[in-house]
Amino acid sequence: MTTAYATAPEGILPMRRGWPRARHVLKHLYRRSERWDLVVKGLPKDLRQRALQAGCSLIDRVQNGSERWERLSRGGARLVEADHEAFYRPAYMHSIETSRGLGRVCHLGAGSDRLALVGDNGVFVIATDGTDGRAPRTVSAYRVSPYDFENATPEQFVEAAVRKWNDKKALAQDTWQHEDVEDT
Repeated sequence: MTTAYATAPEGILPMRRGWPRARHVLKHLYRRSERWDLVVKGLPKDLRQRALQAGCSLIDRVQNGSERWERLSRGGARLVEADHEAFYRPAYMHSIETSRGLGRVCHLGAGSDRLALVGDNGVFVIATDGTDGRAPRTVSAYRVSPYDFENATPEQFVEAAVRKWNDKKALAQDTWQHEDVEDT
């Protein structure tokens, strides 16, 4: 039987520059319910307000699911990029690195080149696996919020991320098993 388990390839790159990266910072790092303050030392308390003051008026639209590209103000773009480098990137790259030792790496389904990874900080990362000949790269990173996120502990965020990862792993195993049955 084929397995859904995977090993995180070495050298997973950070998110691509430009709108995809900016959209993820706007959508996830600036979302209060994701509580990045629990995993990023020195994260400013007023991160969202700073972004709004810098001209990042797209935060609410992006957080409500808009995928449409829109130009950020020059100051907003600089701030989003700086926040990615100082806060978001170190947190998701740490999750990638620690996911290997924790065994929290799986493909998202049969034939998928996408991996789901969860490290010791509870950041849920989606990355490509590099099987297409290109370097593996981070596609998304976010924090899975427990129900009472305002009062949640770092451990509760990790537990929520691991639960979601286990769900993804189970779905992936189902697709792998289905593929094996069709192959016989």
